[in-house]
Amino acid sequence: MFILYRIGILLDSLTIQAWQVEAIRKLLSTGLVEFSVLVVNQSPKPSGRPSPFLYRVYRKLDRIFFKDDLDAFESVPLSKVISSKVPVLSTKPIQTKYRDSFSDKDIEKIASYDLDIVIRFGFRILSGEILKVPKLGVWSYHHGDPKVYRGGPPAFWEVMKQIPATGCVLMRLNEKLDKGEILYESHTQTDPLSVQRNANRIFWASAAFPARVVREIDRLGMAGWCLNVASKAIDFSAPLLKPPQTRSMLRMGTNLFLRNLKRKTREQFKAPHWDIGWISDLSINRRLISTRGAQLIKREDGNKYYLADPFPIFYQGRLWVFVEQFDKKRKKGIIAIMDEEGNCAPVIEEEWHLSYPFVWEENGAFWMLPESAEAGKLWLYQAISFPFKWERKQELFSEEAYDPTLWKTEQGYWLFVNQKSHPACSPFDELSLYFSKSLSQPSWQSHSRNPIVSDVRSSRPAGSLFEENGKFYRPAQDSEKRYGHRIRVMEVKSLSLDSYREEEAYRIEPNEKEGTLGIHTMNRIGDRRIFDFYSRK
Repeated sequence: MFILYRIGILLDSLTIQAWQVEAIRKLLSTGLVEFSVLVVNQSPKPSGRPSPFLYRVYRKLDRIFFKDDLDAFESVPLSKVISSKVPVLSTKPIQTKYRDSFSDKDIEKIASYDLDIVIRFGFRILSGEILKVPKLGVWSYHHGDPKVYRGGPPAFWEVMKQIPATGCVLMRLNEKLDKGEILYESHTQTDPLSVQRNANRIFWASAAFPARVVREIDRLGMAGWCLNVASKAIDFSAPLLKPPQTRSMLRMGTNLFLRNLKRKTREQFKAPHWDIGWISDLSINRRLISTRGAQLIKREDGNKYYLADPFPIFYQGRLWVFVEQFDKKRKKGIIAIMDEEGNCAPVIEEEWHLSYPFVWEENGAFWMLPESAEAGKLWLYQAISFPFKWERKQELFSEEAYDPTLWKTEQGYWLFVNQKSHPACSPFDELSLYFSKSLSQPSWQSHSRNPIVSDVRSSRPAGSLFEENGKFYRPAQDSEKRYGHRIRVMEVKSLSLDSYREEEAYRIEPNEKEGTLGIHTMNRIGDRRIFDFYSRK
């Protein structure tokens, strides 16, 4: 039976921020919800004392220098997204030092709307009967990982304390501040330079969370979802932080400036460099690798181009490696082929950037599915004279997608791709999965849990899936510390249109003491594992 979930929103004003408007739009796009009431705080009160002066100066300057064109915090009238026919209930909460609660009269009014969900976009810490009114609870954001820190300011401490990833959760509230039920969580790479940019990205990303949870409720049913959520309740014991006092802000601001001056100086004088090489018989215990322990493919054009994303294939007794060849001057990638001696030749060039040349042989033909996110779609190529001549065969996927990785099973083809939930979000954070019985006439079904991974530490594909000792593995990039820092090899435990589960099997780390700063693609061929090695020279 079709159900519309009835939603109420708690607000401090009928003008909200752009990311909140996006969250409402995404909820409406599910076709599963209706907004039944807007509860507006007539006397909003700050959550605590005013922030220290130097902190406020820093945030103002940060916003001036690093404001994004797609500003998550732009003020937008709620009428842009919600009909004026939705009732507005003005209330005066019962206020203590830090908490807000509702009078019995207001609780009775709110309860009369028979709400399934209440979303908190306003008010302070909530307590009392309001937490019991909606059948599925009061949902609230914490823009930060509550397992790392609690309190605020959002996205601030990760930058100042150099925490590599910034988390964000959507929670179901209860009376206990140190215990909660996480409904959805995600992690993105922390911006090392700016709190403003860091916050902008994580707030935009979080706009998708409520819609994803509603889809999960619809899939599992209310009772099944409630049992599932209750089993995930955790205790939060992380430090409770607040805006820094003047002395701390001065120290942290100075450290931030010096740290990033050093970073910019290093980037100015040491250019990024990629090497392609392999390691034979990488044993289960050998997880720390560098160019010193690898057999590198030597080449002469390293000053003009770098090569990355190696995909090897044997043909007529020879090893060929397809790579992204990135022109440093033009800032554009093409697909090239190289042999073991380092001879390199272009094979596919388009008007748009190409990378990640996923290549395979099937039914006597060679096929390639490179990344073409800049074009906003994926194209399938077929070799007409392998390995040097290819033709664009057909459009395979009509959405922007990063690092497309196919996995063929008896049922058909699974397509793993990274996608952005919003144009301001990072392409490193979220992995989606699609299925089609055929590639000749593809009809892609989106996985019911898309995105199946929302974590910069294990989302982006890092090469072909492979089987080893009867188990299936997915190499994943971990870009928490930096882009393409290391590889997590994830064991695929469950794969169907209704379920996906994976667990980390092991990690392959760059040996930074030997100068290797990153490895972001791994493919297997015979007893070799071929990598791209990132350094600065």
